[in-house]
Amino acid sequence: MPETYNTTLTHFTNFLTAYTHTLLYLRTLYPRTSFTTSKFHNTPVHQSRHPAVCEWITDSIAAVRDQLLVGTVSRIAIVIFWYGDTTNNENQASGSVKILERYMLDVSQFPVIPKADRNTEIGYESTPSPPSLSLPSDSEGQRTDVSQKKKQRKGKQRLLDEGVHVDMSEQFRSALIGLTTRCSKLKPLPENCSFNIAIELKDEVDVDPPLGHPQPWIPVQHSLQKTGRKGGHMVGEEGHNEREAASRKEGQDLGGARVTPIRSVETGVFRFETWVEEGKAKFELEKALGNSFASSGG
Repeated sequence: MPETYNTTLTHFTNFLTAYTHTLLYLRTLYPRTSFTTSKFHNTPVHQSRHPAVCEWITDSIAAVRDQLLVGTVSRIAIVIFWYGDTTNNENQASGSVKILERYMLDVSQFPVIPKADRNTEIGYESTPSPPSLSLPSDSEGQRTDVSQKKKQRKGKQRLLDEGVHVDMSEQFRSALIGLTTRCSKLKPLPENCSFNIAIELKDEVDVDPPLGHPQPWIPVQHSLQKTGRKGGHMVGEEGHNEREAASRKEGQDLGGARVTPIRSVETGVFRFETWVEEGKAKFELEKALGNSFASSGG
């Protein structure tokens, strides 16, 4: 199958799905016994077996894909938050959550492709072909036929990492290994944590929030709000232009208290960077609970 922007974006969203599931496993947001382990781009990944979790992640990343296609997304965030001590009525009454970690993917350099060109074939730089190897003979003197193995797979579901260009596959593999390595240096999270997927829009005047019906996106809490798009303005009741971002302060949870790079990926038409932000609330919560779960700083 020829590589196009649409197929390449599908490779990325498949990677993002595996990245999300694996993160939930590594940070133990759900019991590890509820995950299954398999190989994706020749490295171990984990997938939740709970139908509701799988459906939610699939629907969320499908909504992310829609926004990537129209070129409005600057960053994708997998946000881990603490929703409070369920035995503490005072904590529940406050109704606020504490942002502990944000796993970021900066996709601001993804190309914006017109709809008519999204199925145009993409050419990769040619790479030297590997040397030919003779396959060993079987017990009857017949050479093993690789095509027979492919026939045996006929009728089975196509692997999600099948057909991915080798350079892209290696880059995705490195990013997944980087995530595992980074998470292994973080101490366990407290109980009562959950996660969400958010997108940050580009700071451009012609980029509007994804409004419509049905509505897959809702605004994030104020502590994660940016100041607003550059050059943007709103028209008041009397028709006067008013700067939208003039009186808005940037959310205090943006950027985190500690930022650690995970991996930079550059392959084909895509380039993105990944890192983890550990929020101020994570370290404040450690002191409040008297529980050592913050970053080891490794």
